[in-house]
Amino acid sequence: MRMPPPLELTGDPDERNYKSANFVLGSLTTVTLYHDYICPWCWIGFIHAQRLQAQYDLRFDWRGAELIPPGMPYEAAPPKPANLNAPPASPAPKGRFDLFVQTEGLVMPEPRPKFVRTHSALLGAEWAWHQGGDVFDRYNAAVYRAYWEQQKDIGEVAVLVKLAEEEGIDAEAMTRSIREERYNDNIVPFDDAAYATGIRHVPTFLFGAEESLAEANYSDLTHAAERFLFRRERHRARKGSG
Repeated sequence: MRMPPPLELTGDPDERNYKSANFVLGSLTTVTLYHDYICPWCWIGFIHAQRLQAQYDLRFDWRGAELIPPGMPYEAAPPKPANLNAPPASPAPKGRFDLFVQTEGLVMPEPRPKFVRTHSALLGAEWAWHQGGDVFDRYNAAVYRAYWEQQKDIGEVAVLVKLAEEEGIDAEAMTRSIREERYNDNIVPFDDAAYATGIRHVPTFLFGAEESLAEANYSDLTHAAERFLFRRERHRARKGSG
């Protein structure tokens, strides 16, 4: 049986280990964000998280939810053959995601990068998280932008090393942690393990223990953030008077 969410995270390493009995999705006063770098919804979630952080001075507890975990078969789709005799194709109707992006007033980078396995990138993110300071924020932003804006293969450790070096991050220590898979159990793999924790979509924003939003627009996220901040102050006031 999982432990109920604490008021504050204690720093116990097992709080992030989904296989541990001490695993918690977050705390009553934490905004936890589950994501994977290759998810287009998560690219929008990354942008939204940056805006929320600036608007409300929120800090996020980023955690990996891996869409193509090791052991899951995956092959990139082959390129479509060109039919030079085909008439010009009519524009395809916009899907749910494209309509969502348009409504949010955002523009997706083009061309879209191909899917890659992100296990090493997420292991690097966990290592960066444990370094403290702004190491994670710099690493996380560099990986998102490298994948979505520069179409770099963030599944390659050599690419991650170069990004770390450009950010002044200890690439040697990060690589050693990735090779050792030191934080493997902190990355929740889809599908069964993620579902067992209550994560069914990425990105999922957990505002304390009371409210969860997945693939949400910015307006809904701001309202959730305001409710969260109210609850957080109430929780802390109760703790202070206890």
